[in-house]
Amino acid sequence: MRYVKLAIIFILVPLLGRSQEILSQPESKFITKFPFTQFTGGIIMLKVKVDTISQELNFILDTGSGGISLDSATCSEFGIPTQATDTTITGIGGIRKVNFVFNKTMHFPGLDVKNLNFHVNDYEVLSSVYGEKIDGIIGHSFLSRYVVKINYDSMQIEVFSRGKIDYPRGGTLLHPIFTTIPIQPVSFKDRKKMAFNFYFDTGAGLCFLLSDQFAEDSSVLQKKRRPVVTGAEGMMGRLRMRLTVIKEVKLGPYRFRAVPTYLYKDLYNVTNYPLTGGLIGSDIMRRFNVVINYGQKEIHLHPN
Repeated sequence: MRYVKLAIIFILVPLLGRSQEILSQPESKFITKFPFTQFTGGIIMLKVKVDTISQELNFILDTGSGGISLDSATCSEFGIPTQATDTTITGIGGIRKVNFVFNKTMHFPGLDVKNLNFHVNDYEVLSSVYGEKIDGIIGHSFLSRYVVKINYDSMQIEVFSRGKIDYPRGGTLLHPIFTTIPIQPVSFKDRKKMAFNFYFDTGAGLCFLLSDQFAEDSSVLQKKRRPVVTGAEGMMGRLRMRLTVIKEVKLGPYRFRAVPTYLYKDLYNVTNYPLTGGLIGSDIMRRFNVVINYGQKEIHLHPN
């Protein structure tokens, strides 16, 4: 059975309302660049050092993570103390309270990112799937501080300061809803044509995922087509899904035909339906060079 990895994660904490001021954005400036490794489905793995640990650790870069995290076994191996909290994370596969590691620094080549609070989770299943130890997941806590260019052609990531940036010529500029996880309108058709919001999730090694509830309410799928049962890797371990094919998915001006699509029985409403219908994953994103700009609320896609 083929398993696909899903790492969409939400941290449920109170949100404090605050007044907002519209300020002019400075020009973005180049900071550093470094290589990455690509796993099946377009998953991005980075080698990073954490705090005083001299050994490089393996982290997955994940726009579907609402924070940043460390593997529990990694914490034990390097004697990193954790603190119990009442914070709850919700991911594909369940809900649980998590411990935290507070106020640590990540050392990227040419860049130190300070004052990071990591939630702690067990990534043993992900390590077994990829055949390499996964020490953590890098999400919103890092991505929201910088402009990040992901170049799948050169297998390099470039990091810039927040601000206005000149995007590569060509391609298209998206304007997602930016919460901790970007939400992008996507058009698609199967039994009928429709558009809906979907999470933009580079940590999901698939093309497209629909929650069962959305698929049922929208009646978008061909009724005569029978999905096959398959498996996936979620934050809480292995789980079953169904796999089908959608005739067409359109992201900006780009059309994809005969798109493999997972159907997920979302018992914990991880996909936040009816706000979103599911997610668009890294198996589509890897076909572009991507610029993620939280400060300007923009994502630029250029076919690679």
